[in-house]
Amino acid sequence: MAGLTYDDLYQVSLSSLGSAAEDWKDMVDQLAKLATDAMDGMVRQSDAARWEGVNAGVTRPFIRTTATEFRDAHAQAKSIWSMLRDAHQDLTAVQKALKKAVDVDAKKHSIQVSGGAGSTVICQYVDRSGEKTKLKPEQVEYLKALEEQINHLLVQANEIDDSVSRALGRIHGGDSHDFGHAKYDTLDDAQRERTVQLAKKSLDLHKDGKELSNKELVEFQRLMQSNSKDAEFAVEFYREMGPRDALRFQAQLAVDASTGDDSTRLELAKSIQKDMGLTLATATDPPTGKDNPHTSFREDRTYLGRAWVNELKKVGTKPLDLGVHHAEPLGYQALASLLRNGNYDKSFLKPIAEDMVAYERKNAGWPTPDSYHGDLELALSLSDKKSPGWDPMTGLLEGLANSPDASTAFFNGSTGGGDSDLKKLGNLQFFTSEDDGRVWPSDKLSGTTHPDDESTLPSKQALGHALESATSGRPYGDDGPPRPHTTGQADVFEKVVQEFGSNPDLIKHDGNLAVIAPNLGNMSAEYMYDIQRNFSGEGGAEVYFKHAGAVAGLSDLNDNALKQFLRATAEDPKAYGAMANAQQAVTTEAIRVGVADPGAQSLSEVSQRATRPGGIVAGCIAEGRAEAIAAADDSVKKIAEYNKNVELGDKWIGRITDMAANHVPVAGDAASWITEDIREAVVKHYTKDEADAVAEIERNSENYLEEEAKETAEAAKRAFANAARQEGVSTAPGTPGFAVAGDVYSAAYASFRDGKSQNA
Repeated sequence: MAGLTYDDLYQVSLSSLGSAAEDWKDMVDQLAKLATDAMDGMVRQSDAARWEGVNAGVTRPFIRTTATEFRDAHAQAKSIWSMLRDAHQDLTAVQKALKKAVDVDAKKHSIQVSGGAGSTVICQYVDRSGEKTKLKPEQVEYLKALEEQINHLLVQANEIDDSVSRALGRIHGGDSHDFGHAKYDTLDDAQRERTVQLAKKSLDLHKDGKELSNKELVEFQRLMQSNSKDAEFAVEFYREMGPRDALRFQAQLAVDASTGDDSTRLELAKSIQKDMGLTLATATDPPTGKDNPHTSFREDRTYLGRAWVNELKKVGTKPLDLGVHHAEPLGYQALASLLRNGNYDKSFLKPIAEDMVAYERKNAGWPTPDSYHGDLELALSLSDKKSPGWDPMTGLLEGLANSPDASTAFFNGSTGGGDSDLKKLGNLQFFTSEDDGRVWPSDKLSGTTHPDDESTLPSKQALGHALESATSGRPYGDDGPPRPHTTGQADVFEKVVQEFGSNPDLIKHDGNLAVIAPNLGNMSAEYMYDIQRNFSGEGGAEVYFKHAGAVAGLSDLNDNALKQFLRATAEDPKAYGAMANAQQAVTTEAIRVGVADPGAQSLSEVSQRATRPGGIVAGCIAEGRAEAIAAADDSVKKIAEYNKNVELGDKWIGRITDMAANHVPVAGDAASWITEDIREAVVKHYTKDEADAVAEIERNSENYLEEEAKETAEAAKRAFANAARQEGVSTAPGTPGFAVAGDVYSAAYASFRDGKSQNA
């Protein structure tokens, strides 16, 4: 069957399809009346008639059979109408989305859209003369996203077309003398039925060492992709499959595709795994936004409910019996590959995550095959070649990274205790403690030619992603502005600081969890108001570092834990770049607040109070940078990394200055100018000449830090001068403002030294 092309979908008028649906609705109504009349009229009269003899024995069954055919004709017409109705509605929606993408979004960016091979499009930028233009990286990214969006719409349209065609065939049944075959209330019902049919066929074929054809896999993939956000489809698919068969199907598909040599099949299996994960997230999302404890076993068309989840828990710790040599994963190992995709509700993901942790704690690990097949291995997860999925914690943590609410709840929770044989242990401690925590296994199979580097295990990287999500309230990788933090998010950050501040060697450049330092740097930048608030002392916190949302209780930590955390985290260049930019942005904003409204205090006093916390942070992270440079095999290269990340970390300046928090209102142009000035100050004062810095550190690291203190002080002085200028306060020599600028310099210099370990 030829697929719908871009031109087909863009140009076609759907009005005739809508008219056909309306005509069939009239037919349904007429047949409903006819069927009712036949049953209530002919059949009732026939049954009441006092017939006797051969004629009565023949006529009564004939009349009843005829009436039944009228009823079946009505049911068949209703199914046909349902298919045409939904096809018209769905295709109209897809066509509308397509025309918006082409006529609005593409034109706005001077993009030309044309039909490609089959059911695909080609998007390209053109200038006014129609010629192709050289693209910037962000243009390439947008072009790719737009092309993928339109191609996905074409996939949807083709699947609607194919599904209706298949459903109409089943409704008709191929017998012109008999009504009453397959019945569907909606197109979703027909699509779900076919999807389940293909999945179960795959399971049956696998018993005989066979597989679905690539054509069937394409059909399954398109059905799943088109309906991954449809709650009724998602729920009915997973309910009909059941947890065990759903996991067996996707695990068998992944293992077979990863060990074969068919690249097309591998890509199909990868796409199916992603879409099955998205579909599971849809199916387990409570329609009210929360799971009602009074209806904990509710099963309806838009929510699987806890009964299904309880069955999943039973399946999760049992072998799936795939029948593959050396590969018998447990249900949770297969589930983890699905969890990588989708934003899961915490009512589903948190208890599943804790059940997985409890299993690992009891059994000290997970089954792992002892053989591999070349570079492809036996993979349960197809999304990342570095992580074949035999360590399910990788998939679980990536799932938490995509599900902020669930991640926050999980890292504030624990396993063990109570009636359990396990000692109660916080979930965060399980992943971070060297005494009671997990032993991080390789995610590669034994015998592989490319074993994991223990320091950069995918599971450890996933932990960093999940912690960012838990503390920020945004999915990992979301570059949106910081949001007001909840108490739960702030609690997780406090626990993270306590854990690593008390055990800083874990995250230093050679530590067991050093790979998550960039994530900790982002978290520190996210909470820079809280960090500087903690260092502000009496009379400063509420005035200069007040912000929306919950406040992280960092003042309750053990002595020096926060400073130790900042120093250790800053040994990573990416982390340092984020923290340095955030520190300067928050310090600048705090100074602006003080200068704009000093209250009963002197201008000098408020400016120094606003300056000191940032100086302490700068001292901590500068010392961390110095230690990392001194320990590096190539110190020049390490400094170059720091310089690069100081520039890359400037996104935090915009994020912080845009926060609806502790801001003095400024006009749009002024706000832009302030942001740019902070950016220039950071680059000027925190970027180092490689050769000079190396020589200084090798000669005397204390002298290097002395220069760092002066640079920090200059940056603070510059921030004060700009804030004063905005308020009409002169800082020219001989003015009171000039003297205050000197006081700010001294305050930043002294507080920088307070941030160093020998003065902690």
